[in-house]
Amino acid sequence: MSYSPQLVYFLDRLSGFSTNIFKLMPSGSPDAAPNSITRITLPANALLNTRSFKLHFRASCVAGSSVGGRLPADLSTLVERVEVSAGGVQLSQGTNFYNTLVNAKAAIQGSRCDSVTGHSELVRANKFDGTSVGGNAGDDETYTSGTPHVIDKWEGFLGTCEPKILDAAILPDLVVSIYWADNSVLASCKQNTTNALFVDEPDAGVAAVYEIKDIHASIETIGLADSVYDNMVSSMIASKGFVEIPFKQYFSFSNTHTGSSRFTVATQSLDRIWTAWRADGYNELGAPSAVPGYSTAAGIVAEADIVAALSDYGGMHGTGAQEKYLTKFQKFSEPGADGVLKYQFQLNGAYYPQYPASMEDMYQITKNSLPGPVKYGLTKEQLRDSYFVQCVRLNMPDSEFSRTVSGLDTRSVSLNGYVNTTGTLSSDPNLMIFAECTSCLRVGAGRQLEIII
Repeated sequence: MSYSPQLVYFLDRLSGFSTNIFKLMPSGSPDAAPNSITRITLPANALLNTRSFKLHFRASCVAGSSVGGRLPADLSTLVERVEVSAGGVQLSQGTNFYNTLVNAKAAIQGSRCDSVTGHSELVRANKFDGTSVGGNAGDDETYTSGTPHVIDKWEGFLGTCEPKILDAAILPDLVVSIYWADNSVLASCKQNTTNALFVDEPDAGVAAVYEIKDIHASIETIGLADSVYDNMVSSMIASKGFVEIPFKQYFSFSNTHTGSSRFTVATQSLDRIWTAWRADGYNELGAPSAVPGYSTAAGIVAEADIVAALSDYGGMHGTGAQEKYLTKFQKFSEPGADGVLKYQFQLNGAYYPQYPASMEDMYQITKNSLPGPVKYGLTKEQLRDSYFVQCVRLNMPDSEFSRTVSGLDTRSVSLNGYVNTTGTLSSDPNLMIFAECTSCLRVGAGRQLEIII
């Protein structure tokens, strides 16, 4: 007979445990520009806490090349792709539009970016370090010293491989490649003294260029005093032929949606399908976009200004007297008028859901499909205008937490999927489709590798 752990007195002891943090320098230059690549080699022959991998740097808009240039909310938006390889073999090829995936998940689940080092908001006049952007027309968001910015949450292999303490001794040298995005992820404002001027384009035309300086990474390594763990891993490889490391992989598809958008994927486990809708021209540099419902006041300078500075919702839903802005690249908008469009997925002839679903129906399906809670405090207006992302789950609930592969196996018959809408669409909306899959890395004797997609 067994009892619940809440009723049993027990304590496990692990002797000889040690931990430390290592600073990792990139191969080549510590600086980067748009459309460049930064490569960082992880420590070898060590137990690596993959969730602790952090990228430190200083991002700025380039004065002289920018006009009212602003960095996007969450600097993961500057990353176009993340690739992890071992001995030259791609473990996770990384998805293009990595930044779109991060923003789409944040739109419906809430951002995991902090305000200290993550640059969690698109700033108008006041930066996170307590300094202000100049009020003159064309002043840019710049940082001149240190490494104030950190990306510490990752999608794909680094953020999802299990176990998260990875034994690098059984793998060839691990290299993380960061592909930086182009300048279209930025914003360019006319002036920052008022909300109206901030969301307007400069008279001379929009212009924004970013640069990355002083790049380095850090990661936690684990040490054990004896060889028990090494012997256990070796015996597992000897008895089974390999050890298996599951991780999430994403395949992206970009479409100009005209009523039906096709995607195809062959995988051992198709877990979720994410759809992110954006207006035409999302990838063209433009002025910041204000999220509806938040304050449009320039700031509170006296007690009498408090009521005037409140949001359109009177301060409800966490809006208060806050302002909130997104770049065109980060803004996800419903592709039709409210209540007009119906949505349905077609997977090799099978429909999901079994009926054309309204926006409200798809929102409830999305809530039931997320790997965590939905972002609360979101209003219907904000969902339709700035955060229109949908998700459908095809695997067992919470299967990721038990390392269970339970999604659709589409290897024998490649999945032909369609996202269908009925109703009048807005002009040429962009639809990003992400197929979330569980892949497996098999590591055998002599550091032999096999990837099961």
